[in-house]
Parts: sequence; structure tokens; C-alpha cells
Amino acid sequence: MNPRKFVSFFKTKTGQVTAFGILFFIAACLLTGALYSRHSGATTSAVTTPNLEKITDQSQKPSTWLSDKPDAGFANKHPVPPSDNNSPDQSPTVPAALPISLYHGNDQETEVSDTYAPYGRMIPCETVITIDSAKIETPIIGFVTEDVWHDGKLIIPAGAEVHGKAQVDPSRERIASDNNWILVWRTTDRMNGAELPLHGVALDMERNETTGTWQLTDGSAGLKGDILKTDNWAEIKLFASTFLSAAATGLQQTQNVSSPLTGATEQVPLATPQNAALQGTSAVLNQYAQQILDSIKRDGFYVRVPAGKQFYLYVTQTIDLDKAQKGESLVDLKPENQKP
Repeated sequence: MNPRKFVSFFKTKTGQVTAFGILFFIAACLLTGALYSRHSGATTSAVTTPNLEKITDQSQKPSTWLSDKPDAGFANKHPVPPSDNNSPDQSPTVPAALPISLYHGNDQETEVSDTYAPYGRMIPCETVITIDSAKIETPIIGFVTEDVWHDGKLIIPAGAEVHGKAQVDPSRERIASDNNWILVWRTTDRMNGAELPLHGVALDMERNETTGTWQLTDGSAGLKGDILKTDNWAEIKLFASTFLSAAATGLQQTQNVSSPLTGATEQVPLATPQNAALQGTSAVLNQYAQQILDSIKRDGFYVRVPAGKQFYLYVTQTIDLDKAQKGESLVDLKPENQKP
């Protein structure tokens, strides 16, 4: 068919009907494609939008999205685990592990400032007053003799005051200390007069300034002092009373009496006025000797730590310089902090 006959064919009624059918088919295809695209976009938006809001509200729970139109990118990001029917041996399929986030449950974490010293610092100190175990209410007052540094920063300067409370050491002839101490700054800057409560114990310092060496008892617990006696004649009185009591017992008149059961012989004092007086004297002397012995055990000696005694303050906590404040000791005196 040549071009002339092709054009002549469409001029006829048959050719015109054929051309109208072709145009109607093309128009119908374009209209159907447009309606399908609009319907698919509305369905995807209606299904996806609520699920995205669900993810925002419940970020901790896994969700599944359903769409009429498959999305290759969404399927790669959120794979669907295989069902039980796809398993060849009909065994239960282990679900995929969910992501786990770890976090610290304690929101109130302990924080320290940049100016601090860790646990267990030994602060060299020296007493400024005399301490007697006979008057144990006497406080322990001293001052720091050497600067305390940490990480290149001055934490406690030399010259700061330390205040504690003395206690009797029952196991040794020393003066122990209470666990509560207060450090007071005596400087020329803004820290002058600041107070810092600390927990620590007093340790003895035995250092030879001439040779620069330390003795065997250096660092032992308690403050070592001089032992003093309240009565230098107490031991002699004890010995004298015990001797006289034994002599009075030996001067008593006795007689030998044999036991009818065992045949043993023992001496029994006679019931005479002389023996009665000697027995009374011996009992009194024994009682006096016991009183002297109890006095020696209780008040026979006491320990005296002179002023200028060097010691260590072993701190059993972290030293935070930011917690040093003026009037810090008044906190324990407030009514709400008083013990019932």
C-alpha cells in the first residue's frame, strides 16, 4: 500500500471509524494510567503516615508497615523475618534480635571539682597544745606543716588548722583520735576562714630530723606520748600492805589436825584473842592492797602528748576543695540536723 492509498483509506467512512477507535483507545489508556497513579499515591500516604507517627510516639517498640505498592528501599531497611510455614523442618524460627540501648540508671552521680585530692592522703601536721589522757575532753589542735598537692594544684596549704577530738586508746599507752575532723584555712586570699569537714584518723610520726630517717613506729595508730604516774609510791604501798597481811597470817597460833578419811594433816588456827586480832589485821591489809591495785590499774598512769608533736592526719575520703565554705560547721548546729 502506497502513501496515497493510505491517506485515501482514512477519507472513507471505514477509515474514519478506524481512526476514531484508535484515538479512543489511546485516550482511555492515558486516563486509566492517571487514575491508577493518583489512587496508588493516596493509599501509600494514608498507610505510611500513621505508622511514622507511631514510630515517633513509640520509638522503643518495633512496628511493621504495610503498603499496596512494594518499596525496595523500605524492605532492605526493615526485613521481615520468615514465617513458620517457610521453615523446611517446621521448627520455630528465632526472631531477629532487637537493638538494645544501655544507660546508667543512677541520675545522681557523684561529681568532684578540678581541685581535689583522692582518698588516703597523709597530711603532715603538728600539735599546738598539750593533750592529756587524764583530761580526755581536751581537743586535738594542730596545723599543717607541708603543702598537699595533686595533679599540679595546691589542695591544702601549709599553715591550715586541723581540729579533732582525743580519745583514750585502751589497747596501748597512746592517745587515739575521733574520726571527725575540721580543716580551717588561714590564708590571705578568699579561702581565709573556710572550713572543710573531713573523716580521718591520727597516725604517729617518728622522724629523725638529724638523719632524715623514720623510726619503726612511724605511721602507727594514735599519738605516742610520755607516760606519767599519779602516785610514785603506789607500788611500794601495794607491796607493803601485801607483806604485812602475809606476816599477820603467819603469826597466828595453829595446831595440827589429821583428817579421819584421808589421814592428811593440816594446820588450823586456834580460837584465841591473839589469832582473832591477827586475822582482822590481815583482812584489812588485804582489802587495802586490793584498793591500791585497782587504783594503779585505773589512775596509776596517764599519757601526755606535748605541744609540737608531729603526726599524720590520714584522710579516709576524697578531699574536694569546692566543698570548703565559711561557716560550714554551723550546718550541724541547725535544728533540722540535730539528732532526736
